[in-house]
Amino acid sequence: MADWRDPARVAAEYLALIKLTHVMAGILVRDLVINLPFDMSIFAGRRKFRWTFMLYLGCRWWPILCMTVMLVDIDIGHKINCVGWVVSVYSFAYLSFMFASALIVLRIAAIWGHNKFAVGFASATWLASTGFYMQSTIMARAVFSPQDGFCLVLNTDQSKVNALVTLATDISLLGLMLGGLLRWTGGQRAGGVWRLLYNQNLVWLVVVTLSEVPAAVLMILDLNDPLNLMLQFPQVVITALGAAHMNRALTEYSSQDITCTAGADYGRASERLVFARGAGGDSRLVVPALGATSSEEAPSRTVDVMNSLRAPVVHDGDKMTKLGGGP
Repeated sequence: MADWRDPARVAAEYLALIKLTHVMAGILVRDLVINLPFDMSIFAGRRKFRWTFMLYLGCRWWPILCMTVMLVDIDIGHKINCVGWVVSVYSFAYLSFMFASALIVLRIAAIWGHNKFAVGFASATWLASTGFYMQSTIMARAVFSPQDGFCLVLNTDQSKVNALVTLATDISLLGLMLGGLLRWTGGQRAGGVWRLLYNQNLVWLVVVTLSEVPAAVLMILDLNDPLNLMLQFPQVVITALGAAHMNRALTEYSSQDITCTAGADYGRASERLVFARGAGGDSRLVVPALGATSSEEAPSRTVDVMNSLRAPVVHDGDKMTKLGGGP
């Protein structure tokens, strides 16, 4: 039987961990450069800024900071404050998870029409995971290894609880979001918004399975320290970039000229929702009054689509909920 704690094997796996970290750093930088025009459109004011963009930007930049701090230790080659280093790495990594999960919570609130049970459960789940992340960050310790030339994280097996918490949080939130989508009636499903959200939910479930389950399994097995850490940074990168990509896709979708039928039957005629390009290029949503059978039969009210991060609108009775939680 292989001795997973043999010093030679551990050294070889630390080398593999360093190489994998550099590969994921390259992927992260590539994604940053490719999607930088979208980020700059926010900073330059070409997109109306809303607070929900902060969550998107967090999914983009917390992993960058995590990567930078990790590479400083790996590549600098001399002694640093290892406790400060590991606390910084854990903080930026867990902030990436928290911001990605927060984007899902906002979708849940919109999809469920601000149902108190759904929003309460999603918020409690997110807060519970945040508590575990804070505890793990406070307890993180590392020491400098003169032989290896970098900091070694101690007691990596203590993070197995957080690996399971992250997996359970994402599965619970995604299951709740999928349940909310399946509650939509047939007419509501006819629109492109439902198909986009449903497909993104399925893709996100696959992403969670492929990135978080292997990391959790390695943590549970606790073969040695480098294997415990091997898939942690890839998990951070995949989770955060996946959340940012889906957010961009929905934001770009809401900026297009779209015509869809809400078709919600609440004892009244179905409403027709029209996304139109207004003067000056701004996207606006025209919502005819309830009870009208066409947009010409009743006065309509115009709502700025970009008032929220995810501008498509979910109708629940007489309430109009904007995906993204914007005002």
